Amino acid sequence: MPPLEIPNSGTGTNLPTAAPGGEASMREKAKDAQTYDGEDSDSEPELDKEASDGAARGESPMIDHLNQMFSDRLDAMQSMVERLPGVVPPIRKSNPDSYADTPFTDEITLIDMPRKFSFPSIKAYNGTTDPDDHVAQYRQRMLAVALPKGSREATMGKGFGSSLTGPALQWYINLPSRSIASFSVLSDKFVEQFASSRDLEKTSDSLYEILQHPAERLRSYIARFNQEKVAIPECSIPTAISAFKRGLLPDGHLYKELSKYQCKTMEDVLSRACAQVKWEEDVASRAKAQQKQDPKAIRPDRTERD
Repeated sequence: MPPLEIPNSGTGTNLPTAAPGGEASMREKAKDAQTYDGEDSDSEPELDKEASDGAARGESPMIDHLNQMFSDRLDAMQSMVERLPGVVPPIRKSNPDSYADTPFTDEITLIDMPRKFSFPSIKAYNGTTDPDDHVAQYRQRMLAVALPKGSREATMGKGFGSSLTGPALQWYINLPSRSIASFSVLSDKFVEQFASSRDLEKTSDSLYEILQHPAERLRSYIARFNQEKVAIPECSIPTAISAFKRGLLPDGHLYKELSKYQCKTMEDVLSRACAQVKWEEDVASRAKAQQKQDPKAIRPDRTERD
């Protein structure tokens, strides 16, 4: 092979002659080197990506913790602001899908209300009175309305919220979704929620607490006694008779009469009491008429004064 000449060198330079097959071996080594370099260059972005993913995974719990902490502190501050006297509480944002929330199951939700139906007028319940009385009053008002048998249960359940106000209405709104399957379930939960407002059950012995006031008329005492008596379930008649007599003024005519003549029924007691009331009112009426006819109360005639 003739010697190679480098251009512009002026003289020729002899290069060593390559051994047979050497050029092919050198090309393979160069190719392997390029392949190795390519693999290294391709693996570097993957390592960077894995490192960034690992860092993100490490930071994610911390970010969630900080977000939760800030949210809790914000709620606490908002609650403190709402409790400050004279400060208007901030307006809370409503859930866009809240209109579709319902505490009733599909068996009630999917039943349409009767057309041209209006709920009967009833005093709104605010949670401070006996819940049993409100349920009984609501039930009686709804039973008096002509409703199809298939929609009565759903109508009574859906309409119950319209009879509530204040804390009671807020409780109704916050009922868990799809948790009410019938009106009986709703009424049971309602009574359980406001059980602290229920009236204590009275017994026959409670009648001994009713006493006639010194200046109270007998008619007023009888009315108060009867009002308490009818509120006692299965009231004992002997106890009621004894309590009525003991509550009377000891120097009154009715007390003396009931002490002399024993009564076995409450009707007999009330009969004697009504007779005494008529006598007292007749005496009061005569005294009032005599007061009007008193000469001292009549102004003398002008001519007589002259």
